[in-house]
Amino acid sequence: MNKIARRKSPKGEERRRLILDVATRLFARGGFNTVSLADIANEVGLTQAGLLHHFPSKNALLMGMLEQREDMFHKSVERREQLGMNYFESFVASLRENERNPEMVQLFTILSGESLIDDNPSKDWFVNHYDQMVRRGAEEISKLIDLDKLPQEVSVEDIARAAIGLADGLRLQWLMDPNSVDRPGTITKFVALLQPYMR
Repeated sequence: MNKIARRKSPKGEERRRLILDVATRLFARGGFNTVSLADIANEVGLTQAGLLHHFPSKNALLMGMLEQREDMFHKSVERREQLGMNYFESFVASLRENERNPEMVQLFTILSGESLIDDNPSKDWFVNHYDQMVRRGAEEISKLIDLDKLPQEVSVEDIARAAIGLADGLRLQWLMDPNSVDRPGTITKFVALLQPYMR
């Protein structure tokens, strides 16, 4: 009984969320490699040993952040599906939601760039993340596109990769100059080009 109570301690969960929030803010400013556990512990008001009680390593903390972000993303997708949005409508709505949290957008951009380094602990996570995004995108797009109308050399996977790649490229431009690009608007125009192929 006591063991279960400790495992689900609201105070412990609250402290864990605080650590993740602080790490998110610091990593978004300087990236994973330049921020130390001591920096995060100091900002949270813990000793480094106290922080390691919640996350046994810096790598574990990074993965905790990525898992938290993925969980938030899936909950948002489920909420939009319940509202009856199709894949492209949800895609655009997701971009609008993201732009209300530029710190998280910047964090994801920095971490995805750093994951290109071979020994980066998040590399496998990002490879899997994009693989799942393309797979899910192709599956959902196949419900909207009339495959008989598509040119033979174009697949729904190509369309999914194009939409995701376009959003990623626009994300970088938006972070550099938020006034230079309208990501949701540009993706909406991209989807309009697909109208002749829609069911």
